[in-house]
Amino acid sequence: MVFSLEESDYCVENSSNLKRKVDNLLEELDEKPLLSAKRVGLKTLGNTRPVVVTQQSRDMLLGLLMKAKQLRQSKKYCEVYLSRDLTPTERAERRSIYLTIRE
Repeated sequence: MVFSLEESDYCVENSSNLKRKVDNLLEELDEKPLLSAKRVGLKTLGNTRPVVVTQQSRDMLLGLLMKAKQLRQSKKYCEVYLSRDLTPTERAERRSIYLTIRE
Protein backbone atom coordinates (compact mmCIF):
# COMPACT_ATOMS: atom_id res chain seq x y z
CA MET A 1 0.00 0.00 0.00
CA VAL A 2 1.14 3.51 -0.78
CA PHE A 3 0.20 6.26 1.66
CA SER A 4 0.20 10.06 1.17
CA LEU A 5 0.54 9.95 -2.62
CA GLU A 6 -0.92 13.23 -3.88
CA GLU A 7 -4.53 13.19 -4.98
CA SER A 8 -6.36 15.96 -6.80
CA ASP A 9 -9.09 17.62 -4.71
CA TYR A 10 -11.11 18.90 -7.65
CA CYS A 11 -11.27 16.31 -10.39
CA VAL A 12 -11.91 12.61 -10.56
CA GLU A 13 -8.63 10.74 -10.75
CA ASN A 14 -8.82 8.15 -13.52
CA SER A 15 -6.93 4.87 -13.41
CA SER A 16 -4.36 5.84 -16.06
CA ASN A 17 -3.48 9.02 -14.17
CA LEU A 18 -3.08 7.08 -10.91
CA LYS A 19 -1.02 4.38 -12.65
CA ARG A 20 1.30 7.07 -14.04
CA LYS A 21 1.77 8.57 -10.55
CA VAL A 22 2.63 5.17 -9.09
CA ASP A 23 4.92 4.40 -12.07
CA ASN A 24 6.82 7.63 -11.36
CA LEU A 25 7.14 6.60 -7.72
CA LEU A 26 8.47 3.18 -8.72
CA GLU A 27 10.97 4.79 -11.11
CA GLU A 28 12.32 6.74 -8.14
CA LEU A 29 13.08 3.37 -6.50
CA ASP A 30 14.34 1.73 -9.73
CA GLU A 31 11.48 -0.78 -9.59
CA LYS A 32 9.17 -1.97 -12.37
CA PRO A 33 6.60 -3.19 -13.54
CA LEU A 34 3.29 -2.39 -11.94
CA LEU A 35 0.24 -4.55 -12.60
CA SER A 36 -2.44 -2.34 -11.11
CA ALA A 37 -3.07 0.53 -8.72
CA LYS A 38 -6.35 1.48 -7.08
CA ARG A 39 -7.33 4.06 -4.47
CA VAL A 40 -9.36 2.75 -1.53
CA GLY A 41 -11.70 4.52 0.86
CA LEU A 42 -14.00 7.49 0.56
CA LYS A 43 -12.68 10.70 -0.93
CA THR A 44 -12.76 13.60 1.53
CA LEU A 45 -11.53 17.12 1.01
CA GLY A 46 -7.97 17.63 2.27
CA ASN A 47 -7.13 13.94 2.78
CA THR A 48 -5.37 11.49 0.50
CA ARG A 49 -6.64 7.97 0.16
CA PRO A 50 -4.19 5.05 0.23
CA VAL A 51 -3.33 3.24 -2.99
CA VAL A 52 -3.33 -0.55 -3.25
CA VAL A 53 -0.53 -1.59 -5.60
CA THR A 54 -0.34 -5.03 -7.23
CA GLN A 55 3.02 -6.36 -8.40
CA GLN A 56 3.76 -9.38 -10.60
CA SER A 57 5.33 -11.45 -7.85
CA ARG A 58 5.86 -11.53 -4.12
CA ASP A 59 9.62 -11.11 -4.64
CA MET A 60 9.05 -7.85 -6.52
CA LEU A 61 6.79 -6.65 -3.72
CA LEU A 62 9.34 -7.51 -1.03
CA GLY A 63 12.07 -5.76 -3.02
CA LEU A 64 9.89 -2.68 -3.28
CA LEU A 65 9.20 -2.66 0.46
CA MET A 66 12.92 -3.02 1.21
CA LYS A 67 13.66 0.06 -0.92
CA ALA A 68 10.86 2.12 0.64
CA LYS A 69 13.23 3.98 2.98
CA GLN A 70 14.90 5.54 -0.07
CA LEU A 71 11.78 7.67 -0.53
CA ARG A 72 12.75 9.73 2.54
CA GLN A 73 15.72 11.12 0.59
CA SER A 74 13.58 12.09 -2.39
CA LYS A 75 12.39 15.70 -2.58
CA LYS A 76 9.19 14.78 -4.39
CA TYR A 77 8.21 11.68 -2.37
CA CYS A 78 9.67 12.42 1.09
CA GLU A 79 6.20 12.26 2.71
CA VAL A 80 5.06 9.12 0.86
CA TYR A 81 5.49 5.78 2.60
CA LEU A 82 4.93 2.15 1.69
CA SER A 83 3.60 -0.69 3.80
CA ARG A 84 2.17 -4.17 3.40
CA ASP A 85 -1.59 -4.39 3.08
CA LEU A 86 -2.53 -5.62 6.55
CA THR A 87 -5.69 -7.44 7.57
CA PRO A 88 -7.89 -5.79 10.23
CA THR A 89 -6.58 -8.31 12.78
CA GLU A 90 -2.95 -7.49 11.95
CA ARG A 91 -3.68 -3.75 12.21
CA ALA A 92 -5.29 -4.22 15.64
CA GLU A 93 -2.31 -6.26 16.85
CA ARG A 94 0.16 -3.63 15.61
CA ARG A 95 -1.84 -0.86 17.22
CA SER A 96 -1.93 -2.62 20.61
CA ILE A 97 1.82 -3.28 20.45
CA TYR A 98 2.46 0.34 19.54
CA LEU A 99 0.30 1.58 22.44
CA THR A 100 2.06 -0.80 24.85
CA ILE A 101 5.48 0.45 23.77
CA ARG A 102 4.35 4.05 24.01
CA GLU A 103 3.33 3.66 27.67
